[in-house]
Amino acid sequence: MEQVDKTQMRKRNMKLFPSYKKFSWDYIFFYTINFLFLTQIKGINPADIVLIDSFYYLFSTIAQIPATIIIEFLGRKNSLIFANILNCLYMIVIIFSENLFNLIFAECLSSLAFAIKGSAEPSLLNESIPPTKKKSEIFAKINEKGMSSYYLINGVATVLAGFLYEINPYIPIILSLITVIMVTILATLFIEPIPKSKNSKININQIKEIKDSFKFILKSERIKSLILFSVLMTGILGVLSNYEISLLEDLDVSASILGILFAVLEVIASLGTKKQDKFHNKYTNKSLTVIGIAITGSCIVSGFAGILSKEYKIGIILIIAAYLIKYICGGIYYALIEKYLSNFTNKDIDTKIYTANNCIRSISGAGIGIMASFLLDRMETAYCMIIIGGIFAILIVLVSKYMKKRVGLRPEEYSKEEVKYDK
Repeated sequence: MEQVDKTQMRKRNMKLFPSYKKFSWDYIFFYTINFLFLTQIKGINPADIVLIDSFYYLFSTIAQIPATIIIEFLGRKNSLIFANILNCLYMIVIIFSENLFNLIFAECLSSLAFAIKGSAEPSLLNESIPPTKKKSEIFAKINEKGMSSYYLINGVATVLAGFLYEINPYIPIILSLITVIMVTILATLFIEPIPKSKNSKININQIKEIKDSFKFILKSERIKSLILFSVLMTGILGVLSNYEISLLEDLDVSASILGILFAVLEVIASLGTKKQDKFHNKYTNKSLTVIGIAITGSCIVSGFAGILSKEYKIGIILIIAAYLIKYICGGIYYALIEKYLSNFTNKDIDTKIYTANNCIRSISGAGIGIMASFLLDRMETAYCMIIIGGIFAILIVLVSKYMKKRVGLRPEEYSKEEVKYDK
């Protein structure tokens, strides 16, 4: 009977997961118009919106440990239900928010929700796949199926959100809430893969493992180099997600046009992800440096084009061209950085490295977001992009020089301690 139940669980979860993933990976009908909604409808200062993102990064860092405890206590299925309920509450708070405090509280809910989902979702899928030599391939295939569908659905939703926003700004947010409610219902259809008795005790070793991962990072020159680069890229990509919309809003680009533009850019990013192998083969050890310079360069060009657009319409064309470069490189970057980190780890250390990486990126992202908010509160978006792009271009060049003698060397050039976790 137990074997039959386990087989049923695996069939159900493996079949359901792609459908769940394509609607739950991130908010649908929300991004792009959320910036317009908060500035135009709720009257929030653009600088404060960038500051709110800093609180999200801060809360994400704090949420790592409680998220782990919640998953251990509730189990994977119930944790997903709980996390998606938090996302429903997030949308409700956004709809009825009246001040900056309400939005900061909303970010607290969202950060805890995604901290739980980030661990519970892959764990539920992994535990639902039967033991086999091709388990990792099956996992990747199922997960990728959900992600690719998300790109398509979100692209269409982004276009619709732009047009619906001009009819009534609340419609896209309500549709996003309805989608999250649907995702919550889908989560109830999963079957818990781990017996309740194994979930009833909180595993305090999780905290020790995070501590151990930081110790290894401090010793590993390769990991430190990659995470340092990751911090810079996460910072500038996070800032640009708001600056890009703010720049076009300053130029009076309509919500419907923004929806179409960013839907196309998202598709471009997904295409960039598929080209990461060819990109790596062409630029090898210089791949990350090329990406970093291209993204910071596009940021600077966008800023100058934004200034030019006030007098000449060709400036908007330059902005779109710069955005295209940034989204292509962003898609390639996200694929490459995970690949590079996984090359230096095995099953004994990979989870701890990714957890530590997320913590460091979140802490740094909060600081970078505060700086970006400070600038945006004192000058136009175009000038902010020039300054941010210039600062990060210099930092990326310096970090790339630091990485040159530490990443991409031959195996025999590394110490035994450095390569002990290599695959």
